[in-house]
Amino acid sequence: MDNPIQNPLLQAPGLSSISGWLADPKLLVQALIHSPVPFAGECDLPLAQRRRLTDQYQKIFVPTHQAMRIADRILSALLQGLERRNPTWPEVQRWINSTQQWYRRSVDEIPWNPVQAKGMILEGMTGIGKSHIVERVLGLLPQVVDHEPKGDWGMLKLRQLVWLKVPMPADHSRRGLLASILAEMDRVLETEYYKSLIRSSNKIETLIVGVMQLLVQHRCGMLIIEEAQEANLGSKVFSRDFLNFFLRILNWGIPTMIVGNPLSFIELRTHAQDVDRFSEGGWFTMFPEWGPQSDTWTKSWLPGLWQPCLLDLADSPFKTLDAMGEATDWPSLLWQMTGGLPRQLARLRAEVMDWALINNVSQVTTDLVFQVFVQSPKFSIVRARNRALANHDINTLMDYRDLPHNQLRDYWLKDLPGPARKKPKSGETFDSQLTVASTDKEEESNAAAEQKRLMAGLKFLTDEAGRERRARQSGKRGKKDVE
Repeated sequence: MDNPIQNPLLQAPGLSSISGWLADPKLLVQALIHSPVPFAGECDLPLAQRRRLTDQYQKIFVPTHQAMRIADRILSALLQGLERRNPTWPEVQRWINSTQQWYRRSVDEIPWNPVQAKGMILEGMTGIGKSHIVERVLGLLPQVVDHEPKGDWGMLKLRQLVWLKVPMPADHSRRGLLASILAEMDRVLETEYYKSLIRSSNKIETLIVGVMQLLVQHRCGMLIIEEAQEANLGSKVFSRDFLNFFLRILNWGIPTMIVGNPLSFIELRTHAQDVDRFSEGGWFTMFPEWGPQSDTWTKSWLPGLWQPCLLDLADSPFKTLDAMGEATDWPSLLWQMTGGLPRQLARLRAEVMDWALINNVSQVTTDLVFQVFVQSPKFSIVRARNRALANHDINTLMDYRDLPHNQLRDYWLKDLPGPARKKPKSGETFDSQLTVASTDKEEESNAAAEQKRLMAGLKFLTDEAGRERRARQSGKRGKKDVE
């Protein structure tokens, strides 16, 4: 394996840190964790100016156990791909030069390359946090790095494209995807590839080769295709053609990650060889937490997304609500309101803060949260769905065509704690299910032990960050007193 110090593609800030992050998970946690919203009593802005910070809740990144695993695999695939394409290696230079012989040729005429990059799949329902993880990981890296090798690599200069993220096209066509790739390359590289290649006379098979050549020439570290939906990848009309294109990209040494709805990958799952190729870097399926008592919900999502506060006082103790009697504490109340989705939790907290600041409320209470939840236009259309997700109510969720109903049903039945593997009834509370579950404790798995260690590390880092913030606050107050 190549030493990254000797590989020019891995010397830029961020890229040079990947090997260290992969060697020490704590370093990766420190790099990824991001909380731009202060805790209660720590905001320097006057109350009248704090509303502008409510949008920052959506930018908070909580490094959960699963998020860290996904981040690790993304960085590993990118690192390995760039290590294998060290431009100082003669064989790599020969390979790059050889791709020029296929200029304006059809993809069907191009031989398959023995070098295989890793494919990845990241699937999950809307609001689960897929894109947020990808964006946070990519945010650690530069997107473009300029090199001037003075001919040492067979060229005078190179604009390295570290990563390229492109949404699936609205027209669900390969030409639309290729056009999107070229347009995004032009935007980040300041080139004019779209204008030179997108012509009505160019066949798709020829255009594919042109796009592949450009990605190889710019040493693209990873291609990320986002928002894969059932209407494109899942369609029998397009799926085979799309997958062949992605396989070609992998075959030319460029790691490729597809992010989307589980319904997008129904057709892909029916081809064993394709599954092997696209799971080489990892096939990750993201689900909501099983219930409000889960460690990830109580020890990661709630402290990370709900505890940050723009008011001077921390939230008041939980008080039972007549309208939601099944909620017995803050975790269960927020679970029922958000369905366990991180995006919904961050949105609710932002709305509560906004409402409190507008109305000069000094402290968040359960009554206030309920009032905002009921009256906010952001929740008027999603309340029924969130409630159904919270209660594992598949019958209600069947009304939403973009939800992976079968996958959710299997997940809830499979992971139902205890011997009572029955489908939760509509409106049934989690408390009754978890009471039965408490009598059937299984042995702790290695994964669970690893998760606990990670959470302990996160708690340490969070406490450390809190101490640093308080120290800064004390320093600022001391300075003001002196002045």
